[in-house]
Amino acid sequence: MSLRSEQLVPAIRAKIIKILVEKYSYSRRRASQILNVSPAAVTHYMSGRRGRLLKLLEEPRVNKLINEVVEKVVFKGGRVSEAEIYDLALTLSSIIEEKKRGEIRYSLDQAKNKLIRTLRERAQAEHEAAEKFMETASKLDNEITRMIFRQIASDSIKHADVLMSTISILERGEEIKIEVPKKSVLQSLLEKEEVAHIHSLDEVKTYLPHKLLKVLLESVEADERKHAKILKSLIELAEERS
Repeated sequence: MSLRSEQLVPAIRAKIIKILVEKYSYSRRRASQILNVSPAAVTHYMSGRRGRLLKLLEEPRVNKLINEVVEKVVFKGGRVSEAEIYDLALTLSSIIEEKKRGEIRYSLDQAKNKLIRTLRERAQAEHEAAEKFMETASKLDNEITRMIFRQIASDSIKHADVLMSTISILERGEEIKIEVPKKSVLQSLLEKEEVAHIHSLDEVKTYLPHKLLKVLLESVEADERKHAKILKSLIELAEERS
């Protein structure tokens, strides 16, 4: 919730009174005259019953401006008018809001950096896994197991590419722009995927001599389902833009 300038007025009065009384040894009565408030109000301000936003006024730039107002009164005389306090409140509220926005940006940057570190660690793990699986595949003589390990290595490389692209987008901080082909093109591609699904591999799997071959065929079907899901999402996006 944004801070309204008038909310700061009691805190500014309390701050000015505290400086006058504690730093410059002004009596409470004299301080009340300078701010045109009652001695009882000064007591309330000094006790903390008013001006509960005092903590916000500890910001260095804010504190400096308040001290400048007090020093003008101390060294040149005069009073602090209501108009002057409200003008000061307006200025200080802007400074405080700016600081809060900066803290929010800093917090968001911290969260983004943590996310990027997590993605980078995952991408590194995927690269390392790909190397291990390729190394293992190169030592195998059996065609089927070699194919399985190469497929896993290939998947790990694709995963790492996706993660690195995501990191790149996050680091640039740019607005994400997705280029989507025409709906008709996407629909045609989806139809081709669906035609491929017409011929189920379930019957084929019953004749396979080894369960590892079944696993490979199941991975093919899983990829086809994934492709169809992605294409459907792109079609929805194309419809939203049309």
